[in-house]
Formats: sequence, structure tokens, C-alpha cells
Amino acid sequence: MTSLPAALSAALQEGIAAVAASGALTAHNEAMRAVQAAFSRPGAHAADLRALGVDPADEARLRAGEPVDVSVRARHWRLRLVAADGADWLLAAETTDAWRAGASRVELARLRALAKASGTIVHDFNNMLNSVIGLGAMVRPFVIDSTDVQILEELTKGTQHGSQLMRVIARMLTRPTGDRSRAALTALVDAALTMANKAFLQRGVKVEWAPATPSPLLRTEVAEASQSLWHGMIALCEMKPSTLRIFADADTFAIGDGRPRRWARARLVAAGVDPAVAAETARLFAGATGWLKAIGGGALTDGLAASLFVQRRLGGDIVATAGDGELKLDFLLPALA
Repeated sequence: MTSLPAALSAALQEGIAAVAASGALTAHNEAMRAVQAAFSRPGAHAADLRALGVDPADEARLRAGEPVDVSVRARHWRLRLVAADGADWLLAAETTDAWRAGASRVELARLRALAKASGTIVHDFNNMLNSVIGLGAMVRPFVIDSTDVQILEELTKGTQHGSQLMRVIARMLTRPTGDRSRAALTALVDAALTMANKAFLQRGVKVEWAPATPSPLLRTEVAEASQSLWHGMIALCEMKPSTLRIFADADTFAIGDGRPRRWARARLVAAGVDPAVAAETARLFAGATGWLKAIGGGALTDGLAASLFVQRRLGGDIVATAGDGELKLDFLLPALA
């Protein structure tokens, strides 16, 4: 294809390239050739999506209509894939610190607006879910066939899970940052697992979770601590483990000058993870002194970076261990004595 579709004429200030099914790129303006030059290495021209730092997961996001951010040597671009006139076109817009800060503020404002509306949304949605649960209870005495009974039970169970999920999301959205309260560690794990459970089901990951009795107690920012665990679960799920085992307990470790301190520990053990990915993840955690510098990008996701940041801000940490075909993440927070 030698001419650009009219639909892209307004984007000429961005880099533009035709994208083949294989991911190969054909630049159509100087801006895109400059992008390719920035990502090229001696003897290796950046001729396809992989060379621009777009991995298979990022390419799937692009083809689903989502933007993907890439960077090299302190320069940053936002990539978008547009279908026009029967062809796929890659648009690359270079972004500045000011642009990224502005985009983050817009996203934050949108999330705050959704948080303010979440109470009403959850109330209305739960009213509908409770109607389904009530209807199921009404018809249950009249259902005889075993298959119909099972369907009705699964319907009720799924509806109850949906109601619980909406309440967890509402609490996370509306709870103010810095609001510390007493909580059981198992309750934090339950909340995170409620939000992550769908991802595990979709990827066929078996989850084993037996809440500890009694549960370790802590005083912390509940929404942030649950969010940290949630990010960790999703990150491990994306590593395609066969099984995720979850434990919650408490132990005493020395801190500072050797003084003992009681810690609440949520342990996520992912079995069947690629050994190279597990080892690199553990290595990055072990050397992380600043979450953006040491964790952002590379082999880890933004979710794990956020988890580490939250854990350390709450006075805890994450300890990663790889070996025996497993990746183990210990989420540590100060426990009540």
C-alpha cells in the first residue's frame, strides 16, 4: 500500500506505519522512521513490533484497541493500532513528562468520579442481584430434577459472588487513603481473591486457599493492603501457573538493630511458572531500592511495582523466592501483638 487513508490525515504529526499480520512495519513518514531509528541497534534495524519493545501480550492489547507505551534511552512513545481501509496502521506519538503527568491526572479524575458514584451503582446492582437470589429461593421447593437443582444452586452461588464482588470494589473505591483500621489478614486475602478470581478461572489456574484460624490481625490501610495483594495475584496469574496456593500466618523477624517484630504474612505460591521468569522476578525484587526505578518495566508488571510501593509505604515489604518450579511471594505487614 503506497498511500495513506484519508482517515489518518489528522495524525501526520505522529509516526505512521503499515502493520503486516506478522508484525512487520512499513514506515510511511519521517516521524515513524525516527521511531524505528531510536529502537534500532547496530546491525539490527527495528523492522517490526517486537523490535519496538512490543511483546505478544502488548500486541494483543494493541489489536484489541488499547494503547501501549514503549520507551528506549529515556524517550517514550504511546502506540495505537488503527484499522482503516482494510489495513492495520500503527500510530506512534512521542510523549513528554508533562504529557504523561497530565494523562495521569485525567485518569485519576475519572477514577475519583467513578468512586463517588460507586455507592449508588453498587446499591442498584445489588438490588437486582438480591431479586435473583430471592427468586431462586422461591422456586427451589418446586424443583425436582437433579440437573435443574444443580443449575439453580450454581445460579445462586454466582449471584452471591457477584454481590460480594460489588461490595469489595465499592469499599476499595470509596475508602480514603490513609484510613487505618483493624483488620484480619484473611479478610484482606478474601477481598483480593474475590476481585482476582475471574482471571484465575479464565486462565484455568487452580487456586488453593484455606483461611487460617485464628487469623493474624493488623492495623493498616485496608483498601491499599487488599489492592497490593490483588495486584500480586493478577501478576502471578499472567505468568500462567498451573496452581496458586495461598497461606496466611504470622511470624517474628528481626528488624533494624535486631529487635524482634511480629509480622503478618500472606504467602502466594505459584507452581508451574517458567523458571527463567521466576528467577528474574525474584532477582528484581531482591535488588529493588525504588519501585519505579528497579521494578517498573523489565520482567515485572506495573501491578507488582505498585504492590511493592504499597507494601513499603505501609511499613511492610515483599520477599520473592524462586526454586523447585515455584515462585513464592511473601507479602509482609506489621501485625498486632
